[in-house]
Amino acid sequence: MGLCGAMEPIVPIVEPSSAAKPARGTIADLIASILSGCAAGVALAYSALFFSRFLENDTHLWGVVSAFLLCFGVGAFGYIPTGITSYIAWKSYKGGATQRGLTIAIILILPWIILSIALLFVSDLPKIYALPTLITVALLAAWSLISLQKLDRK
Repeated sequence: MGLCGAMEPIVPIVEPSSAAKPARGTIADLIASILSGCAAGVALAYSALFFSRFLENDTHLWGVVSAFLLCFGVGAFGYIPTGITSYIAWKSYKGGATQRGLTIAIILILPWIILSIALLFVSDLPKIYALPTLITVALLAAWSLISLQKLDRK
């Protein structure tokens, strides 16, 4: 209060932030982010499922620790690359693609293309296991290669 008893106007200390920045990427970046995020979630869910199956039979601590390392360690080859690819695609959607990010995405996807082709044509496993993986990584590879090509044109 001032000397006269009148209240001073309230002034904000921090300037109000502007509205959220619009995305600079394309809808393909958003779709790639969602697709690879779903793939990471499925890989993590399968790791948890297989671990829960080991828990049904193992009662010793070392057996449980071993099963955890086996399931989530092997599963990491699935959910870590797809999780990183999802993050790269999300950053591309929000702030625009970078050559470094797209190159990393291609490097992370390439082994899965080779593995899923091998599972599809060489393995005795039913095709239903390899085909969704091949389709997913083919779409993600197409996204990263097309985005990289568009980036090089600019």
